[in-house]
Amino acid sequence: MIPTSRNERLQSGFHHWISIQRNNLKELLHALTVANGGDVELFRHLADKNIQHLIDHQQIKSGCDIYSSVWGTSLENSLFWIGGFKPSIYIRLASSITGMEPEMLVGLKKLKVADGETSACGVDTEKYSSTQLKLMKDLNANTVSREAQISSRMTNFQEGGCIEPRIVIASNNSNHELELALAAHGVELSSIVVDADELRVTVLKELMHILTPIQGIRLLIASYRLHLSIHECGRK
Repeated sequence: MIPTSRNERLQSGFHHWISIQRNNLKELLHALTVANGGDVELFRHLADKNIQHLIDHQQIKSGCDIYSSVWGTSLENSLFWIGGFKPSIYIRLASSITGMEPEMLVGLKKLKVADGETSACGVDTEKYSSTQLKLMKDLNANTVSREAQISSRMTNFQEGGCIEPRIVIASNNSNHELELALAAHGVELSSIVVDADELRVTVLKELMHILTPIQGIRLLIASYRLHLSIHECGRK
């Protein structure tokens, strides 16, 4: 049945996003196995495709006054930051892909996909160049700063001037004024969520420019694995 209400569309969109991530993970793992690190154009195509999937998902929920999904697990929502992972998580994942401790390599060499199959991922033993490290360091500093700004907006939104006026309006029994106030509340929250979403995409795109094509694919694999693992653990 085709979802009709806003709530149904958002719920359908969330479950569709989980399904897309599972399919993308399988495709990326297969590409690594088949291409064996040599098909640069394929990796670039897959990176662009996966980023577009993220943008499409964000557009589904754009303009909606939500910043945590009621259809996600409690574990997911406890780790989410304004509608998803913090953008700096991508940088931390990228940092973990190379130069990892031996015991940490075990967890990324085999990635479990949705249907129970296990595919070899391999870990990039290539070290980052000094230029890459400098660019990643700068990107991390800028990202953390932007995250702080958006978090500050959310804090001001939750604890600042948005609550008290609504209490006054509600106590005056003015339904019309309350509806107007809540509508403005939703617009501001949507603006914050959109800015957080845009920062996620921006950081991921920047990382794809900094990393080699195969490093970028391994970053995408790690990010999908992280979210899907949390999603599955939260369902247990």
